[in-house]
Amino acid sequence: MKQTGSARFRQRKISVKQALQVLRQSDIPDLEEEQQREIQQVETGVEKGEEEEHHLQAAINASLAAAAGAKVQQIYIPTPDASKLFEGYSKYYAKKFTEPTTYIRFSSTVEDTSGCPYCLDENDFEFLEKINSTKRPASQKCTEDIFEQIMYQFETAIADRQPFLSTDVSQILSFEELESAFSEFNLPLYINFAKMIYPHWKERRIQRHGRPIMYTLKFEEGDKDDSDPYICFRRREFRQVRKTRRSDARSSERLRRLKAEMDAARSLTELVVKREILRKDSLQLEWDTFKQRNMVKELKRKLGIKGDDEDLVSKKKKANAVESQIPAVRLAIPKAPEIDLVTLEDIYQKREKAIDTAIEEKLLRRREADIGWEDYTELVTGWLGIIEDYGAY
Repeated sequence: MKQTGSARFRQRKISVKQALQVLRQSDIPDLEEEQQREIQQVETGVEKGEEEEHHLQAAINASLAAAAGAKVQQIYIPTPDASKLFEGYSKYYAKKFTEPTTYIRFSSTVEDTSGCPYCLDENDFEFLEKINSTKRPASQKCTEDIFEQIMYQFETAIADRQPFLSTDVSQILSFEELESAFSEFNLPLYINFAKMIYPHWKERRIQRHGRPIMYTLKFEEGDKDDSDPYICFRRREFRQVRKTRRSDARSSERLRRLKAEMDAARSLTELVVKREILRKDSLQLEWDTFKQRNMVKELKRKLGIKGDDEDLVSKKKKANAVESQIPAVRLAIPKAPEIDLVTLEDIYQKREKAIDTAIEEKLLRRREADIGWEDYTELVTGWLGIIEDYGAY
């Protein structure tokens, strides 16, 4: 077994062909520290990459100490305060809504209607209360909307001019370099508020290591990290099919077959086009001939010329000597046999004639079988009838 400095190592199977290393007690390190590293104290229920978060570790250590009997203060993982009530809710949000008869049509984009995307948090509220605590008229106090708009202008300006600020936070732009971002407001009051808010924004940006103060979606950057649960829109990796000689030969055969089929389809299409062009030319010639013949008929009538109209009738052309030498290719189509029309009366007569013939053949066979025998059936039937009549008297 190979000894390493790390507490975790890959276990290998023991083999009789491999010699094992013999260690003395002095060669073995202190087992208590190694065991404390390897033993998982508490099942946290979170990702491995998040177990080192200091708030989570503090809460786990406090719960373990309390379970051991020590008196420690209960520690909770901090969460944002969501218990505040918005005082102007009833003013901005109406309770009654009448459903329209048609669909609500709206053409503005989300960016046009969402307003300022920056939202104040606890730190911003504390700073805003601090700058508004000084004695000044109400008209010159910074409102929450103005504060959010100024912070958003700082964020957009620094994103356009320093998109890679996170690489070196010390190179952040000064207020004089960002002052042009507020030129669209054309209000000196906004510039004064921006001068007051700039140190607060700069401090928060440095705390975020140059990243935006507003939390945005996290995307993959550089190497793929599957352990981070907050990454959105991961790249999809397709497993490449293993190539073999058989698969390559099969693919090439399919390509050859596809090419042959496409060539055959193209040649068929070209032949069909040629056939239709020739048919169109033939129809045009027939139509021109028909019109010329009509003109000849009209001239004969006007001039009173009488005679046969053989020149006005289409005749089959005799094959030329060159054409007669070319063997004509004809399709051997079997002719249908000529069948005379049969009426229903003929069918009925044939059926009755067949029935009569069958009855006569049966009677003939019966007579031949009854030769040498006498039939007393009618005599016995007569005597039985007489007996029945006599018994009735």
